[in-house]
Amino acid sequence: FNHGWFVQAEAPPGAIFTNFREALIRDHKSQIGQRDVALYFVHWLTDLAGAEPTPLSGCEKFVTKFPLPVLNSFLRSFEFVERIATQNETEVMEEYLKMRWSENIPPVGPVPTGDSAVAKMRLLCMAQMNASAVLRDFADLTEEDSDTLNVEMARTGCVGQSFSSNLAPKEATARLEGPAFLVYYGPAFLQNLGNDSPVKRLSVLAEIYRCARELWPASVAKAAINVTIRIDVVKALSIGDILDATLAGDVWLLVKHNESEAFIERSSKKKLNKMIAAGQRFQVLDHTNLSLYVPSPPRSRAGVGPASA
Repeated sequence: FNHGWFVQAEAPPGAIFTNFREALIRDHKSQIGQRDVALYFVHWLTDLAGAEPTPLSGCEKFVTKFPLPVLNSFLRSFEFVERIATQNETEVMEEYLKMRWSENIPPVGPVPTGDSAVAKMRLLCMAQMNASAVLRDFADLTEEDSDTLNVEMARTGCVGQSFSSNLAPKEATARLEGPAFLVYYGPAFLQNLGNDSPVKRLSVLAEIYRCARELWPASVAKAAINVTIRIDVVKALSIGDILDATLAGDVWLLVKHNESEAFIERSSKKKLNKMIAAGQRFQVLDHTNLSLYVPSPPRSRAGVGPASA
């Protein structure tokens, strides 16, 4: 169980909870309760503190080395993870996302509804201190980019499960298909905003999802599959850095390494030709859309606009 995936809404519900839930059921012969999950978190706290060489240093880890908002977000999430004993993966995730939106500081308005609701709630968790800017710019996305994020971020990776129909597009709730994608380091990509326009970062994220879907076409038979998309190589790069590589003659690729993961890679044209000759499966990331996004006039930081899609 990767707690960070849950707290930052980095992964779909299936990738976060399914193995954890199955382990609990297997070990307890289906007689699991919330206290069994609570015991796991006692272990989590003591294990993290005990990773330091002395008891005093272990205490210091929580007091001085964990930013208070980060520690609070982990502690606040415990009661929701405990619900996996009585609820399914997507129900737990949906309740957690609504809580994070409602309790966000600064306030971002009522819990959203409509096709973009799940995407917006996940982006709020992923972007952390940049959440207000990211959510404001979400409205400036092209229809293609926003539709991509709305659908792909609402896929659950669980058989027979979907988010509530008033929170996600019909494509993700009426016909349950997969695989669902875990964009590994997606939160870091949004948190390392720097001087970049948030809408451009969102557009790059949408393009990553599009390329992943080309490599893994949606299918009902794959509804329970979760695929990891590793973006390690670009997580700390600015949009300028990404475009500079293109101007230098290189291309950005999403390369399928196996049936469960793909990696963003920078490639020269020579390397690209070798990959084609070897039959390597990949998609070229198209960043031409970034030119469509021009700086918008400054907007108030008091809120993020209407809550509905």
